[in-house]
Amino acid sequence: MEKMKKLLMGALLMFLATFNANAQFEKGVWYANASLTSLDVSHSKHEGSNFGFGVTGGKFVADNISVLFHYKGQYVEHGLDETSLGVLGRYYFPSCGVYGGLGLAYKHLSGENFRKDLVCLTPELGYAFFLGRNVTVEPAVYYDVSLREASQYSKLGFKIGFGLYF
Repeated sequence: MEKMKKLLMGALLMFLATFNANAQFEKGVWYANASLTSLDVSHSKHEGSNFGFGVTGGKFVADNISVLFHYKGQYVEHGLDETSLGVLGRYYFPSCGVYGGLGLAYKHLSGENFRKDLVCLTPELGYAFFLGRNVTVEPAVYYDVSLREASQYSKLGFKIGFGLYF
């Protein structure tokens, strides 16, 4: 019985946090996010462990619509290290923390005796779960689609970050 009460209370808190989120998606609000990336699904069986870090920031230009700049760095053991810089737009669905984004990124890949520069389309889908009035945990799924040689350099991934709305 006690376990059921905790479960119901947790569900109620998540429900209330969802309705509280809408005020943070208003025009003029600034946004910053730091995330762990590179929890990727890759086509290469030769890649070892990897670690990535991303930083995103921008402003809501209209209610529920933000324009963001993004930087990502990734180290891949036995693979290609990645650095990317891009711009993206996000739409936050009203009254909840679900968002969808689409961007364009310049990506530089480097490895032992290898260098490659790419332009990628970067769709993403995520959820901003509010821990407080201005702080979120944001899990998201993204797909970096290389506009050149897509089958070799496109990457599906998962990231989790902490967002700040001010």
